[in-house]
Amino acid sequence: ILKIPTMWWIIASGALLNFNMYAIATFLPAFLSRIHGLTLARSGIATGIVFAVGGVAGGLLAGRWGDRIIHKRKNGRLLAAAAIAAIGAPAGYLGIGAGGVFAAIALIAVAYATLNAYYGLVYSAIQDIVAPSMRGTAMAMYFMAMYLCGASFGPLLTGKLSDLMARRAADAAGAARVTEAFKAIGLQQAMFIIPILSLLLAFVLYCGSRTIVADMRKREAPATSSVYAD
Repeated sequence: ILKIPTMWWIIASGALLNFNMYAIATFLPAFLSRIHGLTLARSGIATGIVFAVGGVAGGLLAGRWGDRIIHKRKNGRLLAAAAIAAIGAPAGYLGIGAGGVFAAIALIAVAYATLNAYYGLVYSAIQDIVAPSMRGTAMAMYFMAMYLCGASFGPLLTGKLSDLMARRAADAAGAARVTEAFKAIGLQQAMFIIPILSLLLAFVLYCGSRTIVADMRKREAPATSSVYAD
């Protein structure tokens, strides 16, 4: 499975995706409370709206688009995923930096939708390059890397970065301790890692789109390899 070049790009993309997804899930309520002054209940409702709108819209629309585009371009799914991830980066950046709560929620929902679009496009691409008899193993390896390297580090590193930025803001102001105001600054600055990694995700998916056509041909060719074909 690891002899398939595209599989490496897809594994890397999964880790980047899950880093962002779990960072958003962990810190969005606190972000809305600290930066925009929402109560805990209202920040929870706003987070639910982001997840519902972004999750449903991104997943369903991307899945339908992926089923259509594959008939026009063999690398269409990964190209589409790369383009959508690239669109999500500025949406996330503007949402995190927005001064108004409604603009922040709307833009972050768009960014979250672009991340969810990944599932309908990239998961199916794995099936395009791996033989049916190896797909269970391929998905297991993919999910292991996705969660060990992405989901586990997303909240951890974002939280560490938030603490670091909060301490730096306090030091710059000459404050002896880190107040809630400095914690808000630190969290906002730390969350800018999300659009940065969205750009990196777009690049990784684009690289995968450059190799997937050759890997699909090997998969379709008779008896070329036990990995590519039964």
